[in-house]
Amino acid sequence: MNFSVYWIAQKLRFFAVFAIALASVLTNARADVAAWLLMDADNGHVLEQNGAFDRWYPASLTKMMTAYIAFKSISQGEMAMSDMVMVSQNALNQPPSKMGFKVGTTITLDNALKMILVKSANDIAVAVAERVGGTEESFISQMNATARRLGMTHTNFVNPHGLPDNRQISSARDMALLASALWNQFPQYRSYMSHPGIRFGRRTFRSGNRDFLLRTAGANGLKTGYICNSGFNVATSATRNGRTVIAVVLGAASSLERSAFAKKLIDSGFKKTAGSKITAFRGSGNINPPKDHYCKRNAKPTAQQLVDRFGTKRGSASMMAYADAGSPSPRGKSIRLSKKKVNWGLVYEEILGPQLKSYAPVTVRIGNEHPVVALKKLGNAVPLPIPKPGSQKGLEPAPIGGIQQLNVPVGKGASLRPLKSTSKRDLFGSPGGLYANTSAFGKTQSP
Repeated sequence: MNFSVYWIAQKLRFFAVFAIALASVLTNARADVAAWLLMDADNGHVLEQNGAFDRWYPASLTKMMTAYIAFKSISQGEMAMSDMVMVSQNALNQPPSKMGFKVGTTITLDNALKMILVKSANDIAVAVAERVGGTEESFISQMNATARRLGMTHTNFVNPHGLPDNRQISSARDMALLASALWNQFPQYRSYMSHPGIRFGRRTFRSGNRDFLLRTAGANGLKTGYICNSGFNVATSATRNGRTVIAVVLGAASSLERSAFAKKLIDSGFKKTAGSKITAFRGSGNINPPKDHYCKRNAKPTAQQLVDRFGTKRGSASMMAYADAGSPSPRGKSIRLSKKKVNWGLVYEEILGPQLKSYAPVTVRIGNEHPVVALKKLGNAVPLPIPKPGSQKGLEPAPIGGIQQLNVPVGKGASLRPLKSTSKRDLFGSPGGLYANTSAFGKTQSP
């Protein structure tokens, strides 16, 4: 063998070894679904779980607690769905996902809760927290006091929306407790968690749970969440033959994997009845939440991998097998239309089933649905937007962030009326809102 042939052979051998090693690394990078818990919503029995006590970042599942406290205030007569929520500068400053309305924009609590639970709007979560709690800090104290009262022993809240903060932690077991309380204590408000999308003006925005809601028999909804450090989370439920089961899934690698695993978990729940009551459910778990940049270590599965793993050819597998990204599975149906095109309709039918309901977003709007909005009862606690510096017309009727000020000194508890309905961009106060094409602030959160 001459030198050139030998050199080529060595290079080929090197690249072959490198390719095998790289494939191994990539395979190992596809982590399992981190933790889950399945429970009977009617009697509180834990039907199945894995890593239920592991500490995890809740992401936007946090908004279930924000909604819980708002619903409780309404049910106790302290507030009403027609009460107005005003966007503050603090609310507007929140990173996406957000509505992005200007400071001073008013929204009914009814519409605000839909924006929170469906679009997962972080700015509106803060606005609701300030309205219900007086201040965001006071509301966060209520969140933690409520968590303790509900028995959520591994949870700590530091914000009302779930944006990245490593101090904000929970567990699958605690999130299941919260989801159960939300479902059972406020049956009159269940519809707020079941909308597959919202419509604002001419635009529609899908819920992160849309495909599960439209393709799972008896699906009720609840809440999804995502930040990089947590991966894709969901708390969801379904009702069949008068029985409701709730599933919490933490740490999926994609929104589609999250929906597929949640559906398998829900389907399995209706075949089980035995389990210990969640209030008496005890165990231990990893006290350290995932290290930063979890999403970068947990590689997103391809459409074909999802079909192999969750599709009809997989048959009946255990939930551990579905959770394990490396678990052997038969080759599923080919979902390729061509080398570059995926038959996404077939993908969804294979792993989630056929669409059972039509997509019908609920309409939301700013301002009040009546001609005049009376906010006198807010008094001095909620000051009006401050005019721009140097303005000589600060007390004259003028559009300010979606409301109209009516000849009343700033901060004196004015009567307000909404601006005429419009979809113009001047309703929106910062990048990252409804009309954003790119994220703002460097931190993003998905539904």
